[in-house]
Amino acid sequence: MKNLVVLNTRALVVVLLLVLMIAVVRGDTPLPPPTKVTFTSSNGRVRAVSDPKSGTSVEDVKQQKILWRLPDWHRKLYVADDGKHIVSEYDGLELIPTDFSDDLALFTFWSNGKKIRDVTLKEFVPNRKMLEEAASHYYWGRIEGFDAHGRLKVERSDRKKFLFDVTTGKQSNAEPK
Repeated sequence: MKNLVVLNTRALVVVLLLVLMIAVVRGDTPLPPPTKVTFTSSNGRVRAVSDPKSGTSVEDVKQQKILWRLPDWHRKLYVADDGKHIVSEYDGLELIPTDFSDDLALFTFWSNGKKIRDVTLKEFVPNRKMLEEAASHYYWGRIEGFDAHGRLKVERSDRKKFLFDVTTGKQSNAEPK
């Protein structure tokens, strides 16, 4: 019986180590090449289609009408319900290279095809020690999407959460009145 417990414990340790190794390798898997991607607002009325060949178009779904365009392709977009605003995320998503620069734009706010502002790594992660080291990258945090009031929710690598006003790109953690 004692030998069986030791064997089961060893087997469990081996399985846990394998799972951990797979998770580490997966975190270092290269992102797929650019392809056409579509993102829809939470109310389903607006969609953004981003194509590496033709750029990004923001469309009214019901009227099947292009509202505005961006010239570039974006891997990940967050589409506001108003049809006027989107947020693009850094092409590497939550992982940044180890040789990053402080002015790296983590996410960018857009209004009717015009850039409102970038939120840079230095602004959002003021202390490099906050970054989590992965196998060959750093984890800066993640964009969670829009809250019930239309603000962008972003979680930093230290698990602190931030809210941004999509119309200005400025941090807005106060509850709306």
